Amino acid sequence: MSERYNLPADTAVMVNDHISRCKNLSLILDKYPPEHVVRDTKNKGPWLQDLIQGNHIDVALAQSVYTRWHTMISALDATSFTAALDWRMVMGLGGESVLETALTLHRLYGLPFIPASALKGLTRAYLTGEVEGYLSKKEEKDNEDVKRIFGSQKQAGTVLFFDAMPTEGKVTFALDIMNPHYPDYYGGKEKLPTSDQHPIPVTFLTVTQTTFTFALAPRDASKEQQRKDVEDVNVWLLEALQSYGVGGKTSAGYGYFRKELPTQATSSETATQALARPTEHIRPKIPHFREGQEITGSVIPPADDLRRIAPPDARAFLRYQSFALKDVLMVVHTEEAQNWRPGDTRICLFLREEERDGCSVLVCQPRVKKDKKK
Repeated sequence: MSERYNLPADTAVMVNDHISRCKNLSLILDKYPPEHVVRDTKNKGPWLQDLIQGNHIDVALAQSVYTRWHTMISALDATSFTAALDWRMVMGLGGESVLETALTLHRLYGLPFIPASALKGLTRAYLTGEVEGYLSKKEEKDNEDVKRIFGSQKQAGTVLFFDAMPTEGKVTFALDIMNPHYPDYYGGKEKLPTSDQHPIPVTFLTVTQTTFTFALAPRDASKEQQRKDVEDVNVWLLEALQSYGVGGKTSAGYGYFRKELPTQATSSETATQALARPTEHIRPKIPHFREGQEITGSVIPPADDLRRIAPPDARAFLRYQSFALKDVLMVVHTEEAQNWRPGDTRICLFLREEERDGCSVLVCQPRVKKDKKK
């Protein structure tokens, strides 16, 4: 079903044609929410649910982004550790968005991340609020160690914080709601918080069941004091993630982490060894199709390896969106399909899904042309 967008007509047509194949969740949320969602944000729940189930993360790209990031921090002699979310996390919930709520995602890759600035502020708040010998209520009253490590107006800090990235590019999203019970009271309508008001649930996206990798590096690795500062900050950061949490709604249990094993990669050698291990293949989730639903695919040559996966009566093979063929394969078994040419785009009707050698085979039939329907 086509959506209406607050865009020029020809642009809206292009968005409808291609948005299901978009692999950047940030782009969709920021630039292409449908008109009905923008007009009434109470309608965004089902749309957001379809988004997080619609495979809008490029899995191969996410793995490559993480590998490149890890190579960079290793070259800087960074200390890194992994920590898993205890429950859910929402970064940037109050950010500017036509959807009323937001989520911090990388603009280029659509991946959630934790900004380095947030981690630096979190660590300093924990250190000056909880650790004996460093306690301070105002920044100008910080002791010299805190000023040296985190920096001041006069000098840069000795410890570099990096954005925390989803480990190996693996990430899971979940839909959540806030439910203000007294909208008239909070809306400034001069009403008391009485029980006769109607709650209006606010839907928002969160990250869950995800492990992040955190990294710190000395500004000058040749200085022993700076390397010692990194070791200390590494401990404080982990304690802050476990005790304070990060992001929004920490008072409601969001944003807390637990340490993952192996405990640390404390040198570039350890990080390099970790990257040398074979990368586990992440099999992407595909949408749930209903019988008779239209699916678009591009025709591909019937190679021998595809014939081994496909049912024996398959006459045509198609690629579904940008999924790898070892993960998802479309097949059509009617005789007319055997004359389809590789490279053609075809719209088919979904019949059923079969699991074959770790591949989801989508068995379809050609869509009947409109002029043949009687």
